[in-house]
Amino acid sequence: MPKLLILGGGYGGLAVVQKLDDLSRGHTDWDMTLVDQRNFHLIQVRVHEVAANTIPAERVQVPFSELLNGRKVDLVQTTIEKIDPKARQVQTSAGTFDYDRLVVALGSETAYRNIPGMREYSFPMKDLEDAIRYRRTVINAFKEVSAPDAPPIQPKDERLTFVIGGGGLTGTELAGEMADFCQDLARRYNVPETSYRIVLLEGADHILPQLSKQYGDYVRGELRNRGVLVATNTFITKVEEGKVHLQDGRIIRSQIICWAGGIQAPAILAESGFEVQKDGRILTDAFLRSQQFPEVYVLGDAASIPDSRTGKYVPWTGQYAEREGHYLAESLWNEERGMRIEPYAPFSLGVAVSIGRNDALTISGPIKLNGIAGRLAKNISYDNYEWNIRHKPRILKV
Repeated sequence: MPKLLILGGGYGGLAVVQKLDDLSRGHTDWDMTLVDQRNFHLIQVRVHEVAANTIPAERVQVPFSELLNGRKVDLVQTTIEKIDPKARQVQTSAGTFDYDRLVVALGSETAYRNIPGMREYSFPMKDLEDAIRYRRTVINAFKEVSAPDAPPIQPKDERLTFVIGGGGLTGTELAGEMADFCQDLARRYNVPETSYRIVLLEGADHILPQLSKQYGDYVRGELRNRGVLVATNTFITKVEEGKVHLQDGRIIRSQIICWAGGIQAPAILAESGFEVQKDGRILTDAFLRSQQFPEVYVLGDAASIPDSRTGKYVPWTGQYAEREGHYLAESLWNEERGMRIEPYAPFSLGVAVSIGRNDALTISGPIKLNGIAGRLAKNISYDNYEWNIRHKPRILKV
């Protein structure tokens, strides 16, 4: 029986396992093994909500024991140490695994852009642990400034100045929901609302550069209405303890700095001998295969997948990674049955950007929703994803 080894149980890796098992009704000819360092699937797109205390941490982690129960796949919780594509082996802390086909769906890591001090003095916003640590620090900041023996609270107090570097989806959504979080904490600890501030910095000429300027400017206006200071065309050149240095010479004094300014593929890809691009990603062909090793498929944040329709690369978001996983499962199933395999054709159901706990901009084709309606649509998309991976009835075996 041919061995299919899947590295990473995120959006793409989980989709491959569940879809292939569903299509085959539990009778796939592939001997599937899923390797992940966690024992749960992380709903990555909601990590910022944990950081801003919008939802509890339990809402973004789903145990693999629940998601893979009854499915024809072996789960190995271990750390991946090296991939050897020439020998078709993966070395882990639990031993070495051989494969006939490999799926690399290892997600990404924070890219610090070689900004001095950024790694040492900022909070990343990539993993659940990052979000929990950030949330705890924000709460403690309000608690400490309100202590009886603390120095007097000042307007725009640097102890309560929260700088967020990077105005993409993660940074923008965090800024919007931080406005609600800080308001809650100010009331709880009797802190004047004039004493805290949220600063969002973006290097492009508008926030949400993956969207048109029209939408970026709309969200910027909404954030400003919520008290968030938004600065575009603004680059961070250096970070020191309590200080953010900007390219124009200004310094923002802040004790709590979050960096959401970009991601890159895991370093293990280049270290394992794959030819990678500048951001560490592996370039694929139209069938999601490594151009260097055709028996290796690459999904999600680890892959640069050309989009023939736009001349660009497929966006690195959860919804695309999930659909890439579904496509690959269908391709493997068609291969089992000797059927023709079609090239991958990316498409999007739209994008939703939260601007606060009860506000979002949701765009899907000609449909554009904002305010509470936009937030409801965004929440429905979250609920739909969770239902599909957790509760959707499996195709019965025959």
